[in-house]
Amino acid sequence: MRDKTEQIIQSALQVFIRKGFQATTQEVANEAKVAEVTLFRKFGNKQQLFITVIKSVLEKKFYAHLMEQAKTHDTEDFLRSIIDNRLNVLSKNRNLVKMLIAENLMGNLPPEINLPDMIFTSLTHGIDQHAQQNNLDIDSTHWARQLSGIFLSHLILPNEKLYNELSEGERNRLLNKYISAFLINE
Repeated sequence: MRDKTEQIIQSALQVFIRKGFQATTQEVANEAKVAEVTLFRKFGNKQQLFITVIKSVLEKKFYAHLMEQAKTHDTEDFLRSIIDNRLNVLSKNRNLVKMLIAENLMGNLPPEINLPDMIFTSLTHGIDQHAQQNNLDIDSTHWARQLSGIFLSHLILPNEKLYNELSEGERNRLLNKYISAFLINE
């Protein structure tokens, strides 16, 4: 039964990436190769399916990694890991993230799926946890805004290459520039 639910979630993710929240449950059912009634039995309605899909992606790909990295003692390593991981995930899931931002701006998403707020809140929480564990005086709101700006710029501003297509050397040079902006006052 769990496999069928996961199959539906993965199929729904692909359909929502292509069509946004306007996708129909029939399209999701067709992609998942299940009856539409199965979707309703497992998720209740399209909105609940959408919320489940998006929260699943965010929890698996963002929040868990951030909280694990917050335990890092070295702040430079903490920032490097967060920025590198986020830019990799965002560039690999660019269409999904752009769809979520567009749907959010058009007011088509339920209040539980406010991607910018979800990312900002989890960044702030992770930075707070890192600062507390290492007895650092960090303005976590400011850092979260800076990180959010970095991430957003890679999504919407033109780039010759996506982050995940850069060589290791190119990524390291870029990461060093970003990290130095955070650590300039230390």
